[in-house]
Amino acid sequence: MYRIVLSNPFIIIFLVGTICSFLVHHFLEFISWRSRCKNKGKLPSELQNIPEASCFDTEKLANICAYKNAKYFSWIPASIVGLAVTLTLVCSGFYPWLFNVVCRITGTPNGFWSTYFCAFLFFALASIPESIIAIPFSLYDEFIIEKKFGFSKMTFKLWIIDEIKGLVVSLLMTAVLMAAMIAVLVNFENTWWILLTCVMFAFTLVLQVLYPLVIAPLFNKFNPLEEGELKTRITALMENLGFKSSGIFIMDASKRSGHSNAYFGGMGKSKRIVLYDTLVNQLTTDELEAVLGHELGHYKLHHNLRKICIMLPVEFILMFLLYKIAQSHLLYTGFGFAITQEMIIPLQFIGLFLSSLVATSLTEILSPIMNFGSRKDEYAADKFSADLTKNPDALISGLIKLNSENLSELLPPKLYVIWNYSHPTLIERIKALKNSK
Repeated sequence: MYRIVLSNPFIIIFLVGTICSFLVHHFLEFISWRSRCKNKGKLPSELQNIPEASCFDTEKLANICAYKNAKYFSWIPASIVGLAVTLTLVCSGFYPWLFNVVCRITGTPNGFWSTYFCAFLFFALASIPESIIAIPFSLYDEFIIEKKFGFSKMTFKLWIIDEIKGLVVSLLMTAVLMAAMIAVLVNFENTWWILLTCVMFAFTLVLQVLYPLVIAPLFNKFNPLEEGELKTRITALMENLGFKSSGIFIMDASKRSGHSNAYFGGMGKSKRIVLYDTLVNQLTTDELEAVLGHELGHYKLHHNLRKICIMLPVEFILMFLLYKIAQSHLLYTGFGFAITQEMIIPLQFIGLFLSSLVATSLTEILSPIMNFGSRKDEYAADKFSADLTKNPDALISGLIKLNSENLSELLPPKLYVIWNYSHPTLIERIKALKNSK
């Protein structure tokens, strides 16, 4: 019988943090739903004199509310079940039980290979319950809600294929990362927090290079943008800014969804511009140029580089804290693990897992800070695009169309935006663009 210790400080932090995060999410989603009920069918005054905003007719506004409400009412049971599963797995002693089962299969961790197989099997099996529970909610969202509102083009066969591909890719990446992690934990008992942060950072950079070349093509087809006005204008923008890429590609996003987007992917020679085919079909050439000018603004204003410079030292600090927590015998006993002090060093992957559970329960309080910085960068990128293209109206009309086509909310509560939005709302972006003229 494996029992957690409710009076244990790590268990208290985990339980309080997890439950508080759950309650905060539900409060924010509730006020967002109440706001939609209040504003249903109401066009914001900022859009009433913009011709492109005529797409927000009564039917469209009602459709936005209905779509967001459907997502909300689907999220409620999913979040409740998710909380119940999380608490059950911890409070029932599932993790120490699973660890002992894995140890019987692989043998007690002692050296690199035994520790590696033990860790890999533990992490893989530990993720199964929550993954299985998420499946029916994912299917409901994809095949009921997204299809009802005209977004999903997914077939069940394609969904299964995507899930299998995603699982294989995830297992391969986990296997590689786990090997590096265990090598560091086994061979560098006192400095693994430094080296492990470096490994994680290097792994992220490698994924940036490999994603557009290896991973993304497993799921979508990427065809070079055909010669024409759009390619000429995008190429001119890139040359004007000294932005070099391996090409401009159209992704067959419409095969799965009607949602639209564009992004820059890769690093170095793998860097490329990707346009969803849905985006190309929805926007004019001027609007596409303005949207890409926004993305180029992130590059030219060094937003990603600045985020790295900020996050890297933060990650070192966080990893050091995880390292210190993983040395505590209280961490293991609190979660029901019968591990002696002598076993903590070779089994610190369990310590990392447990300390991550505790830390994750507290990350919700960081959301407003992270999103504030992200929204600030989005304003800057909007202004950069307006200055670059000398056509802020094109970006405004493009944003309006994207908001309309994706059924994005027009008047979310301010508190909800502060907590959850990484981008400013449509109204806020339009105001800022008009003031920049």
